[in-house]
Amino acid sequence: MQATPLAALAAFAFAALCALAPSPASAQARDNVYAVAGVHVDETAANAAAAQQAGFAAAQRLGFERLVRRLSVPDELAARGVPQIDSAQLERLVLSVDVEEERRSATRYIGRLTVRFDPTGVRTLLRGQGLAVVDTRTSPVLVVPATAGDVAPETAALWRQVWVEGGFGDELVPLTTAPDGVGGAPAWDAAAGAAQAASAASALFATLRVQGSTATAALVEVDANARRDRGEVTARLTGNDAAAVRAALSSLAEQASARLQNEWKARIATGGGQRARISASALYANQGQWERIKQALEGAAQTLISEIRIEAVGREGALVSFSFVGDPAQLSSDLSRRGVRLAQGANGWELRANGR
Repeated sequence: MQATPLAALAAFAFAALCALAPSPASAQARDNVYAVAGVHVDETAANAAAAQQAGFAAAQRLGFERLVRRLSVPDELAARGVPQIDSAQLERLVLSVDVEEERRSATRYIGRLTVRFDPTGVRTLLRGQGLAVVDTRTSPVLVVPATAGDVAPETAALWRQVWVEGGFGDELVPLTTAPDGVGGAPAWDAAAGAAQAASAASALFATLRVQGSTATAALVEVDANARRDRGEVTARLTGNDAAAVRAALSSLAEQASARLQNEWKARIATGGGQRARISASALYANQGQWERIKQALEGAAQTLISEIRIEAVGREGALVSFSFVGDPAQLSSDLSRRGVRLAQGANGWELRANGR
């Protein structure tokens, strides 16, 4: 590594450090763990204003329960239950209620809302109740809502809709829905392009089948190297109207998400997602490659890594360190999707931009 003069080195290091400092958008993305989107409410009251107020109050309560389940280890939550708090306590935990979609009448309010909670307040409350808090995110998974058999077109469209509107993108394992046109039998070749665009390491094909009053979804996860059968989830159809079908399909999506979320939380709870610190030489031939490395690190700061520090900078390389959760193979995969290769070199870990 060719050294720069001391003054230039200091200036370069300061500029590089500023460039890698989490931007407001990156910080907001990490805080999205404490935002619960896709909360559906349907409330009736004496007038429109009272119905809306009831809808917002219901969304806060439903959002809090979903957030507790998101952040808690299932066995602990089963033993202790969701903390019971009064309306005043809940209000103090809520930062905002944002409207995604709404319909009103003189006495009724129907809405899909996002409720944002105070991370510090929620963590303090849960830990005070004896619940461990797991709020570390991992890489996204692309969801492909497919169908099998003679599923009606309107049901297939609704199956996709419950994934798009379900708020699954803010989970610890963020789930992003594949665009129209991605489908068919589970295969990485069919999903690879959309997965790469979403920075997803794998794709979960959720294939819907409806037989009589039972809806099932077969779950198969694929990536570049493997195929994994994740079993089936099942829900009962309590009627043939759109509301009953939506409720059943929403239940399937929530069950499918829970399998991925709980597996990740189990890894964290048993040390599989334990945080470690790594030092690496970022090697580059030009400013463009250095920019790509910085962008990849900042992108990964939304999922696996944190506390990025630049220890030294030269004309052809820099020494960087950061904390990460998971294992080095997962970290390497995440950075690879962002155009950067992490590998062991002769003198330790090295970061290089892919291509020229």
